[in-house]
Amino acid sequence: MTKELDATALGFAKNEYWEKGYTILRGIFSENDVLRLQGECERLWALPGLLDDLNIRSEFRRDLSGKLVVDRLDPVLDISPPLFDTALHPQLMRSLREILGGAVALLKCKLIRKDPGTGGYLHHQDFLYWRWLNLPPDHLCSVAISLFRSDAESGGIEFFPGYHGTLLQSANGDPEADFDLPLVDVSLGETPTLDAGDVLVFHALAPHRSGANNSDRPRTVLLPSYARSDQHDLYGRYYEREVKRRCAQMVGFERYTASLAAMSDRHKTALRETSK
Repeated sequence: MTKELDATALGFAKNEYWEKGYTILRGIFSENDVLRLQGECERLWALPGLLDDLNIRSEFRRDLSGKLVVDRLDPVLDISPPLFDTALHPQLMRSLREILGGAVALLKCKLIRKDPGTGGYLHHQDFLYWRWLNLPPDHLCSVAISLFRSDAESGGIEFFPGYHGTLLQSANGDPEADFDLPLVDVSLGETPTLDAGDVLVFHALAPHRSGANNSDRPRTVLLPSYARSDQHDLYGRYYEREVKRRCAQMVGFERYTASLAAMSDRHKTALRETSK
């Protein structure tokens, strides 16, 4: 059973978020919640068709041997009611509303697997890819809900605190490219250790990266992103654009239009319940 975060803990988390660019919320998800979500992930990873070239929700990465493996499902909430409920957990939504300072809407959500031996992700700032939303970066954040223990060994997310005030420039000035790493002091890098069930909240401009998973356990995270907004259709807007981007000839798009509309309706209902 979960417990409400007390005002002192939430106040500390809010201050840390704005000072460092990230913070950790603990106690929202219980041990039983985590076990249930781990089981749901096993179900999802066993679904047929994940390796199909036309399955545009599967994304691949190379493991350390060079083999391509399915490393994420994006989108995932339309095929997983338990993960949908997790991304819109009332206590999580209330905490984000306090941290961001207003009503919060779901923007997107992916499930990242990162099994042992899977490589990491290069340095980047999420906001670079969200500018088309025309929302201020201070209104956007991402959340990593850790389903297993996460640390530097398992390829946890590394942050560079204090650099979340601006969109950093790329090495060659390309406005579409990720930032030039020498612009941050890498010696300041912090990889928070998370227990299963911990919630990592980070600013859209927080520079971050992750290394390979060199441990003997997966570093599976549910990674929803949110906006300070009362627009319940942001999720549908995001994925309509993303599906078109991934598949310019609209292959498979028809499979998603109905589920995106349903997600917007469910999200609208969940937001009403949260605001009560």
